[in-house]
Amino acid sequence: MARLSITDQLADLRRTYTGENLSQAVPAVRDGRLLPDATTAAQQQLEAQVLLAGCTAASMLQLMPPASIVRPAHAFRTVEPGETLKLHLTERALGPLLFELLPRTEGGHGTGVAGLAHRQYRRSAELTTGAAGVVLIGVDEHAWDIGMRYVRWMHDFRGIEYTDGGGTDEEIAEAATGSALLRRVHLWHDANWLRALPMGTGWFVEWPGGPQESEIREKLAHPDFGTGREIALRRIEAPAQDVEEGLRTYPWPEEFVSAVTAGEPDQGPARR
Repeated sequence: MARLSITDQLADLRRTYTGENLSQAVPAVRDGRLLPDATTAAQQQLEAQVLLAGCTAASMLQLMPPASIVRPAHAFRTVEPGETLKLHLTERALGPLLFELLPRTEGGHGTGVAGLAHRQYRRSAELTTGAAGVVLIGVDEHAWDIGMRYVRWMHDFRGIEYTDGGGTDEEIAEAATGSALLRRVHLWHDANWLRALPMGTGWFVEWPGGPQESEIREKLAHPDFGTGREIALRRIEAPAQDVEEGLRTYPWPEEFVSAVTAGEPDQGPARR
């Protein structure tokens, strides 16, 4: 068997961090972009907020029919790190992710990203603050509309006060670390879920099942693909029992539960 070229070897290594396919990873490696980090404070802030939102959105995915905590639940399937960060979402993840990111006021407190706007393209959507942005690959206008139905339903269900002018512009501590983790999030794709939080001068990352702490620590220490930022790691055992029956009764609209069909965009509950 012929040996892989240096480019192919580096592309394969990059893919373990990002989840990309070869057609995505090889051109980046050939251009010398092994695994670039965000270069501006604004982009780092937004990416850290996206990571936090993705972790929370994944917990909602576990409640979606059929509710389960023993199967992996992640918002991000693939990350393409570059000057513009491109995200490929998992099935159903768009609605929960948008709910966490789009500005709103709930209980008198602004949540989501203040000033976050949406730009729609033919085969993708961009979330931008003006100074920073991320592109959601594969989210066309139809998929965006379905995701927003979920957001509107959640607003009604939780009694959101308003969205215009809501959100928070509070800066996340050590946002560069959160951004670096998002760009390497595929390292945890075999875990049941991922929790990442800013803590002190670094970030704390916890996950059940999947890779061992030593494996993640080694990957994060890699001289070309890792990151030297302060990250505390903790792996816990994967859950041995599934969710209790009570958690299977989350009041999803019937039109959402019955609308999950093969080939249909599936980003969240529909709302008539």
